[in-house]
Amino acid sequence: MLLKSLTPMGAAYHLEQLYDDIRVTRMVDIPILNHQLKVQAVGFREWNQHVLGVLITPWFMNLMLLPTEETDWSTYGVGSKHSYTFEAGLFEFIVGEEERLGKYMSCSMFSPMFEFADHEAAVQTAEAIVVGIFNEENKEVLGSEPWGEQEVPVSEEAPSMVETMLDGAQTVGAIAKDNLEKPLSRRELLRGGFFKKISNKT
Repeated sequence: MLLKSLTPMGAAYHLEQLYDDIRVTRMVDIPILNHQLKVQAVGFREWNQHVLGVLITPWFMNLMLLPTEETDWSTYGVGSKHSYTFEAGLFEFIVGEEERLGKYMSCSMFSPMFEFADHEAAVQTAEAIVVGIFNEENKEVLGSEPWGEQEVPVSEEAPSMVETMLDGAQTVGAIAKDNLEKPLSRRELLRGGFFKKISNKT
């Protein structure tokens, strides 16, 4: 089964099936799993001759970019990086491949997932990400650097992007999507200030 032959709903379903199998096979007994979470595909839709959505697993949350019949990734090697521009800015994706699905691209949002207290918080965060990347008012949040696997210096003053994004993530409330429709400062995003604001309003 190849992803490019599926509808967005079909692609989401097969991603869930694949990564749930991975959860109980390749990832079994791996200590980075948050067992409060399950595998779920969130917000998958057609975008610019691709299918886009967020995949939640107990060990990561990724933006996923999937091919369609109009997409030609034949020259894209596994592990190669490709940047795509959304209303909110530039995002860097890495090519992966699974025998059961073919090629796909992923952009890391969170990994590992221990800061999420429950699955509902993870789903609300994924939904907020899908809304936020399509809001051009958030463009200045990302600046000129692509969001993805770039290295970020770690120091007491400047913790890593993953560490700072995880800060406050477990406090995401039901109004997450509404808040991400408003422009954020880069500092608020990286420090988890957005999530803390939500917790104060719920």
